[in-house]
This record gives sequence, structure tokens and C-alpha cells, in this order.
Amino acid sequence: MTFLLFSQIFFVCLLGAMSPGPSMVVVVNNAIFKSKFSGILTALGHGFGISIYALCAVIGIGVVLQTNIIVFNSIKLLSIFFLFYLGIQTIRSRGKFEFRVNQSMSVTKSFSQGFIISILNPKILIWFIAIYSQFMSYDNNMSLNVMLVLIAGTVDALWYILLVNFVTSETILNQIKTKSSSIQLIVGYLFIFISLVLLIEIFV
Repeated sequence: MTFLLFSQIFFVCLLGAMSPGPSMVVVVNNAIFKSKFSGILTALGHGFGISIYALCAVIGIGVVLQTNIIVFNSIKLLSIFFLFYLGIQTIRSRGKFEFRVNQSMSVTKSFSQGFIISILNPKILIWFIAIYSQFMSYDNNMSLNVMLVLIAGTVDALWYILLVNFVTSETILNQIKTKSSSIQLIVGYLFIFISLVLLIEIFV
């Protein structure tokens, strides 16, 4: 792989990772209201999920899933229910804890939330099929295909880890501390709003 090709793939994946969406809300929510470590684990879980979708695109499974509307919409519905659940949980937990940076959240739960929110977003699969078709090699160039998968997951995880470090900086946290209850309420309703928008998209 040439440096030019690597740079192209890197920046394409970075742009995809930086796009605002439910994944960003989940990672930031865990980083702020659980702990910085929880946010990092969520970012790593999300990166792992991205790698799975990148792998599906590279080996051709993505095309099959994309053309099967029942499977595709089933995945979207699971994503909708998961986001709605997170919204309800966030609203219910508002004001029930003393704001602090080191609240406990299990490693498994932190990682799995990041993984679930990425793997239940089939739009990511469509994105990889569209973008990676410009780079994919079906002529047994295994090293290129492996790099496509590794770059996707690594860039995604690193972007969210950088985001976690930003939102958990002392300056940002001090501003959030006085408004934590209101922010939780906004985040909770944001989860619900996103889930309803996705639900409407299925039937429109």
C-alpha cells in the first residue's frame, strides 16, 4: 500500500467517524456522566463494531445484507429500540447521582454499548460499500483488504478517544457540572428523538 493510498483511506474514514450521530452522543454521554475510562472503552467498542462492518463490505457480505430489505430493516429496528431504551434510562437517572468524573461502569457494559450502537447502524454498512468500492481488491490482495478493515476501526476509535479527552477536560467538566441534570435531560430526549426519526425513515 502506497502512502498516497493510505492517506486517502485514512481521511475518508476520519470524515466518516467525525460525522455527528447517535454514536457520538453515546460516547460523549458515557465519558461525561460515567468516567473518562468508560468513554474510552465505549470508543474502542465502537471501533470494533466499525471493523466488523468494514470486514463485511470487504468480503462482500455487505452487498447481501444491503439487498435483503427484511434483514436491513430488522437491524434498524433493533437500533431504534436500543436508542429509545438509552433515552429512557438517561432521563430516569437524571439527578439521581452526585456528579463526579470517576463513577463506576463495568468494562463490559462500556465496551458493549459502543459496539452495539455501531453494529446496529446499517447505514454504516452502506457507507463502507459505497466508499470502499473505490479501494477494495477482489484479486486476492489480502494485505490491502486487511488494511482497509484495520484502518476503519482504528481511525474511528482514535477519533472518539480524542473526543472523550476533550469533553472530559477540566474546563469542560466544570461547565457541565453545574448543568449536569439539564444536560442529561437533553441527551435523553435527543436519544428518543433520533430513534423516532429513524423509525419514520423506515416507513417513509
